[in-house]
Amino acid sequence: MDAQDHGLKEMERLCRGLLQGRTLLGSSVVYLRESVLEEAVRTLTEVPLQRLVTFGVKDTHQISKELVSRLQGIPGFLFQTLDKMSPGGRAIDVDLINPLTGKVMTGSTSGGCVNILKGVNDLALGTDGGGSVLAPAIATGLYGVMAKGMGLMGNTLKTSTDQLTFLPGIGVISHDYDLCRRSIQGMMDHEAPQGLSRSLVVAIPEEGAVTLPHGRDMASYLQPRLSWDQKEITFQRVKLWEQDDRESLIQRARELFDHGIDILLTAEGPIDLLGTGDSVLGQWGETGAAMQQQGGKYFLKVANLINATAVTIPTGDLGVGLVLMAPQGIQQGWEVIELGAMLLKQSPVPPLFQRYFIQGSTSIGWI
Repeated sequence: MDAQDHGLKEMERLCRGLLQGRTLLGSSVVYLRESVLEEAVRTLTEVPLQRLVTFGVKDTHQISKELVSRLQGIPGFLFQTLDKMSPGGRAIDVDLINPLTGKVMTGSTSGGCVNILKGVNDLALGTDGGGSVLAPAIATGLYGVMAKGMGLMGNTLKTSTDQLTFLPGIGVISHDYDLCRRSIQGMMDHEAPQGLSRSLVVAIPEEGAVTLPHGRDMASYLQPRLSWDQKEITFQRVKLWEQDDRESLIQRARELFDHGIDILLTAEGPIDLLGTGDSVLGQWGETGAAMQQQGGKYFLKVANLINATAVTIPTGDLGVGLVLMAPQGIQQGWEVIELGAMLLKQSPVPPLFQRYFIQGSTSIGWI
C-alpha cells in the first residue's frame, strides 16, 4: 500500500471513530477532542506511513497530565477522549452495558473498554484499585496491563470497601497486545527487553482446588494453554488459597513470591456474566454474597494491593481470561509482559469478534 492509500484509510478510520465518539457523548464518552483531526493530518504529513492510534483517558485525577503527555509522545498516538468511570469507582457500572455480553459493564475503567469495542479508540488508559483495569479487560475480551509494580501509579491514597488503604495502579487496555506493551514502554521511557533474560518459575493452581462459576476446574482449564515448548519456563502447581477473601489472597500471593515463585498464573471469570462481582451487592445478605461470589474475580482483585505488575489475556471463552502477576520491580514487570505475549498465541479470540468490534464492520446509522 502506498502512502496516499495508507493515509486515506487511516483518516477514514479516525473519522469513523470520531463520529461514533460524538454519538456516545454523555454515555461512555465524557469529552471528545475533535482537534485529533488536525493532529492526525500533521502526523501523516510528517510520516506518511505512520499508523494512527487513538486513545482515551479515564476521567480521574489519579492520572497525571504528564503521563498523558508521555503517551501522546509515542509516534502516532492521539489523545481522543475522556472516558467515563463507574460512579465512586464501583466494580460495576450500572450506567453502561458491556457491548460484548449485553450484561452490566464491569468497572471502574468502564467507559474506556466500551469505547474500544464501539470503535472510538484503540487503547484506554485507566486506573486499578482492586481489579478496575484487569476485570473490565477480561469482561470485554481485550488485553490489559496494570503496571503499578513498574512504578506507574496514581497520586492520592484511597480506601477499599474492606478498609484497605492503597494507591491506585495505572494500566492500559487494548484490542492489540503490542499496543499495550508499546504504551507501557512509552510511559516508562524505558526500552523494553527482547525476550526473557532468565528462567522463570510460574505458579499454577493444583487440580481440583478452584471451580470457576461456569463449572470448570481452574487447573484443567489452564492445562491445554500451557502445553508448548519453552525451556525457560517451569510450571509449578501450588495450593492457591484456603479462602478467597482479599486479605487471604494478599497473604498467599506474597508467600508465593517470597518462596521462589516469579509469576502467578490463574484463569479467572466469567467476569460479571453468571454473577456480579461487586462488594456493594455482596453486603446484601446471602443473595448478594452469592451474586458476588459468582462474579469470577480472584487474584485480579489484589494485584494492585501487593504492588504487582499484572497482565490479562482473553482466552476465547466468553468473559474468561488468563491473569498473570509478578512482584514489584521493572525487570519482573517486563518478564510478565513477555510471558503474556507467549500465552496469547495459545488463546486466539474468535474471528467474528475481530470483524464485528475491531475491524469496524458495525454501522453508525443515518440518524
